[in-house]
Amino acid sequence: MNTGFRQQLREEFDLSPPMATWIVATHIFVLASPLALIWAVENYSALLPQAFAYPTLVSLASAIYIGATAFEVAQNSADRWYLTEATRSVADLFFNAFMTLAFFLYIVAFLGLGWIALAAAVLTALYPFAYIWNHPSHRGLNGAVVLLATGSLFFVTGDPAVFLFLLGTGAGVYFITYLVERKAQWMHGWGAFSFGLGFLAWPWAIVNATKGTPLSWAWFAGISTAIILVLALLRPLLNKAKATPRQYT
Repeated sequence: MNTGFRQQLREEFDLSPPMATWIVATHIFVLASPLALIWAVENYSALLPQAFAYPTLVSLASAIYIGATAFEVAQNSADRWYLTEATRSVADLFFNAFMTLAFFLYIVAFLGLGWIALAAAVLTALYPFAYIWNHPSHRGLNGAVVLLATGSLFFVTGDPAVFLFLLGTGAGVYFITYLVERKAQWMHGWGAFSFGLGFLAWPWAIVNATKGTPLSWAWFAGISTAIILVLALLRPLLNKAKATPRQYT
């Protein structure tokens, strides 16, 4: 790799090399997390007490999820990986619209075509228009489809562990909110890591269900409480976090 190209590559990130490495690594983790769900479905779905309606759809939904995350990576590249605000763009539209579509397909894969899938289909179809018009409902539409997908997986597995996905998502939003406020870019990596780690709750629940060892509600409450306490204890640190110096601008 010649010197000129290395310098050009460095300048794609308005961050120090260690910070850029941390943030990119966590985004790769998010990209890869649906592969664990594909693995769990292919190896364990036939053993579930209650079968998935269309298990092959999980691979398609996961591929769309990964593709959607790639649009988010593209948006980060356009911002030179220095996040200062929730950027509205075509890449961000595609990221959120395809992510919503992926969770709709998860619902169909888990439960089949019914009233829940119909409601999710309507919400998924409305999402791009709400985003384009910048209507406040667009976040709610996305969130509602995610909630329905999580509930659908719980209906099949009966394992409260599926709801740890929502906790991971909430933790990710928590870090990103402070990131936009404080401009401390290390939070970007923790936000991405939280999203990816939370997603792993789904394959975990599938494996648990096949073994007849679901996470108890007591353990779920304990894990949730511990995570919430850690996030609360981090608030003073996050509130005092200093903006990460830009490297090139």
